[in-house]
Order: sequence, then C-alpha cells, then structure tokens
Amino acid sequence: MQTRLLRKFAKLLTLLFVGNIVTGCGTTRAVFIKDGDLIRIGPNVKGRVYILKNGEWLLTKPIKLPEGWYAGAVKMETE
Repeated sequence: MQTRLLRKFAKLLTLLFVGNIVTGCGTTRAVFIKDGDLIRIGPNVKGRVYILKNGEWLLTKPIKLPEGWYAGAVKMETE
C-alpha cells in the first residue's frame, strides 16, 4: 500500500516538474536591441509607455500599441 502511494506521488511530482519546465521556459522572451536599432510592434502588445509632455517624461496607464508601429532607442542631448 505504501509503495503504491509513493509511486503515485512520484508520478505526480514528475508531471508537475515537467509541466513547470514546459510552461515556465516558453512563455516569456526578452530581446535586447542596440541603441539606434528599430523594432516593429507585433499584434496584441499592451504596456505602459513614457510620453514627453512640456519637457517632462510621464508614464501612461497601460495602453494597447498598434501593430506595425516602430519603436527604438533615441539618444537625447541633455542640457
């Protein structure tokens, strides 16, 4: 009885471990771009962005970014 229970527990742990690896390793991805390079926004992109208003950068509420827009790093001169 105890051996059977241990086997079931081992199977459950194995399934949880494999499931965690499969879902945990493939759900997010970070891509780093160099200064000056552009990226094109894909479908269903949502997030917070900074806007320049009266010389001050303000963080927006979460917004949906239109597919096809371009984004990239811009070097700005500071006074």
